[in-house]
Amino acid sequence: MPSAKQLLHEKIDQVSEDEAREVLELLRTKKNPTREDLIRRAARHPGIHAPDPNAPPFRSVEPIECPGIPASELLIRDRR
Repeated sequence: MPSAKQLLHEKIDQVSEDEAREVLELLRTKKNPTREDLIRRAARHPGIHAPDPNAPPFRSVEPIECPGIPASELLIRDRR
């Protein structure tokens, strides 16, 4: 069975110049991607809507106190 590097060498001739640039960019940012790198990469895919980079952070909210077990705990318990 060929190694991953061998398969990569075989596939490299099949990619377009634009795809090659995208792969190179991915390799450069793979180890330490910034928030902007991740947003830019996600924005290229249709159906993924990246947030506005200048959007303010979500505001803090106080949870509503209710009797009983929180729904999130019940969901986790049911899935286990």
